[in-house]
Amino acid sequence: MMKIWKNNQRNIALIITAAGSSTRFGNNIKKEYLPIVENDFSKGTVLGRSLETFLETGYFSTIVITIPENQQKEAEKALSYLPLGKSLLNNEIASVKFSFCTGGNTRQSSVFEGLKCIAELSKYNIPDAVLIHDGARPFVSKKIVDSVIEDLEKSGASVPGVPAVDTQKQVDENGKIVAHLQRSTIFAVQTPQAFQFEKLLEAHGKALTDGRVYTDDTEIWGQYCGDVYISYGETTNKKITYKEDLITGSRQ
Repeated sequence: MMKIWKNNQRNIALIITAAGSSTRFGNNIKKEYLPIVENDFSKGTVLGRSLETFLETGYFSTIVITIPENQQKEAEKALSYLPLGKSLLNNEIASVKFSFCTGGNTRQSSVFEGLKCIAELSKYNIPDAVLIHDGARPFVSKKIVDSVIEDLEKSGASVPGVPAVDTQKQVDENGKIVAHLQRSTIFAVQTPQAFQFEKLLEAHGKALTDGRVYTDDTEIWGQYCGDVYISYGETTNKKITYKEDLITGSRQ
């Protein structure tokens, strides 16, 4: 096991990414700001629910939410529908430093901005670890959060995942199958993804200028830091992608 925690006390930060354009959703309002409906009753917004589980744990000393430029009012409104979100906005959770952060044009650049924001907010008490979660993934459970934090000690990085159900094929640009992948070795990864904070911040700085495009933070960690372990995931921890996703599923 790796030594992650200083003085045997966990100091963990959280980034929730909500700076994307939601182009696949087909709506003028960002999907993170829309309500989730269960049994004909609104259960808060996508962004509010994405944050709620993490606040309920009480694990996090610093929380940053990345948003598009000039959308803080919309983000605040999305968080205010649930009591814990309202408390966070009103600075009523004394143990948590909180800020919105303007994201970049890509997920990679948004996460880097979030990491720098955390470093500034916590410059006198830098976090040991950071969890990075999609703002459009509102059904995350405490069991997933607990699992990625525990598995973080294996290598300094962990990510929830679920085994592939369907047989997987690799195809070329023309749609021709070029490789038959073994389903037993394929996992669909989710968030939150957990990392040692300072190592990930340094790796993002290197990735900024290496000319590569990274789709998630496990790729950056794998390129510059080391191995990432798959942790416990759930099929219910889905990402809101289409309108019908707003009225299906419930948090466990």
